[in-house]
Amino acid sequence: MNMDFSLLLTDEEYQKRFKVHPTPYTYILQYRGKRLFYFGVRHSNDPDDSQWEKLKKFWQDFSKTTIEPRAIFLEGGHVPLIVKNSLQDLIIKYGEIGALLYFTHGTPAEIVSADLPFDKETRQLSNKFEPDLVAYYIFARSAGAWLRTGMLGTFDEVLAKAANTTSRRIPGAPSDITSYGKFHERVFKKPLSDTQKETLIRASAPVYHDSVINEIVRASSRLRNEHIVSEVERYWQSGYSIFLLFGSAHAVVQEPALRAMIEKKPFVGE
Repeated sequence: MNMDFSLLLTDEEYQKRFKVHPTPYTYILQYRGKRLFYFGVRHSNDPDDSQWEKLKKFWQDFSKTTIEPRAIFLEGGHVPLIVKNSLQDLIIKYGEIGALLYFTHGTPAEIVSADLPFDKETRQLSNKFEPDLVAYYIFARSAGAWLRTGMLGTFDEVLAKAANTTSRRIPGAPSDITSYGKFHERVFKKPLSDTQKETLIRASAPVYHDSVINEIVRASSRLRNEHIVSEVERYWQSGYSIFLLFGSAHAVVQEPALRAMIEKKPFVGE
């Protein structure tokens, strides 16, 4: 494989398009009957979000125009076991992943958790940044995502869940809010209280430059995007048609590299 990572958009290039690209951001690439469908989602746990109908149609178009082997690439390091729940319940609990797995039920396809595993991500980030701040970033990434939805309990409940999740994802990371509160106050010079909701949300976004945490976010995004497109290339060269469901920023950043992949020698043995 020879994916050209230099074609991934830089943070500066992406930010020039940040306010103008549509969300969801979608595109379709193809070569000799194999297709790549990319649905760049707006992360949401709202069952009434209009993008779910768009996702359903996009998936239906993929399933009707491709044959096996197929692969569904999902964001995150864990693919939930979907039981017989309503679409509304699955969206509330799992967001876009719940919606897509509801729509794809019964269609032959390999489910791929294509994101960079947390242990590898944090190990590589800790080579460049202080491990405590890397742990705080993973904490803020979870907390910020849940706070944006406003559907997972009180501020303190979200923090407790984020602390526990971080300790499970990173060996040796603390599991208590107090530790992350100390990291937060050290970086932002303010106590970690419910007045800091917007600070936590911004801390997990690469487009801001509020603190060193945003630098870690940008480094993380680069590592994750490189890993994802490498996995896409591996499956593509093995003859799979691929459906990707990632945040819209990933879709925009990865598009030039994926288009170039299609134009190169796409399949093993050609």
